[in-house]
Amino acid sequence: MNAAIDLATQLAPYHAAIMALALLAMAVLIQALLTAPLAFITNEQVPGGPLTGDHSLRSYRVIRTHANSVESMPPFGFALLAAIALGVTPSLVNWLAIIHVGFRLGFWVVYYIGVGKVAGGPRTLCFVGGMLSNVGLAGAALYAGFNVF
Repeated sequence: MNAAIDLATQLAPYHAAIMALALLAMAVLIQALLTAPLAFITNEQVPGGPLTGDHSLRSYRVIRTHANSVESMPPFGFALLAAIALGVTPSLVNWLAIIHVGFRLGFWVVYYIGVGKVAGGPRTLCFVGGMLSNVGLAGAALYAGFNVF
């Protein structure tokens, strides 16, 4: 019991980052649930089949958004875990996590709606923003880890 209390005390400064991770996990789960009504009911896509069409189809964008979220979630989660475990400054971890989740949610909205150019538009800017914030988080973890020795 004391170990759990000690862990909770040590993690408390990272509360915002942990909540950001939980929010992102919930968003990915919601995306998974939305693929059926938004991508398969229209019969534009076949469950388990290869993706067909292009960015002009909402069903295509819904499946691609979920796939992209599934691909980007583990690097964020592991970078966040490493940053916390290696003792990166909580304010830096919290801000990078919040920024990352903000960009990922923006990516989701922009891609679902289908606004802007396919490449180089708002979707790309959201993707790059999320990627850079995650690189910052992983870089901070590596920096902290190398400075332990």
